[in-house]
Amino acid sequence: MARSSAGSMRERWHQEIESPVGGLVLVAEAETLVGLYHRNHDPAPEPVRLGYAVHRSGPTPAVAGTGSGSDAQQPVPDTTMAVLDRAALQLGEYFAGARQGFDLPLGLHGSDFQVRVWTDLLKIPYGERRSYRDLAEREGNPAMGRAIGAAVRANPVSIIVPGHRVVSSSDRLVGYASGIGTKSALLEHEAGTRSLVGTVGGAAGRGSQ
Repeated sequence: MARSSAGSMRERWHQEIESPVGGLVLVAEAETLVGLYHRNHDPAPEPVRLGYAVHRSGPTPAVAGTGSGSDAQQPVPDTTMAVLDRAALQLGEYFAGARQGFDLPLGLHGSDFQVRVWTDLLKIPYGERRSYRDLAEREGNPAMGRAIGAAVRANPVSIIVPGHRVVSSSDRLVGYASGIGTKSALLEHEAGTRSLVGTVGGAAGRGSQ
């Protein structure tokens, strides 16, 4: 479920989780998930896109620190924590091979064109691939592959909005925010030719998403 917008950002919170392809940073805004970045994301997201860092301390309510070295803390809204927890749970199920689609409230913030491209990414079925030309043809102009590539690279919600399923017209893997090795691992996982269960960390090789 995606909620698309080109509007301004509101207050955000983020937390980092571990995964078989390395650390992932989940970002929530109110009741929506607005970001999923790899720990070694290239290009790295600007701090304003991450917002406050969520800190958990046993059974006490989660709080957000400013990350600026001050002691200022504030409770994280329950709706925000619910989104972060739900996203972490579903990602765990995805990597375990028990989930092929995500059921999360997404907030996709970008230009009208970017949001259209990201919405098209959500339509690529699990285990399948599409080329940049395929996406360009959906936009009515097969020659705009470069613009499509730039929009895919700007995708703020990796894995869940599956930019890793976009390849070249010759089916070659061409770049990913956390490297070709990570992109290959995700595609092989979805194809059933590689298990990520019990593995830790991502593969080397960096590029654009």
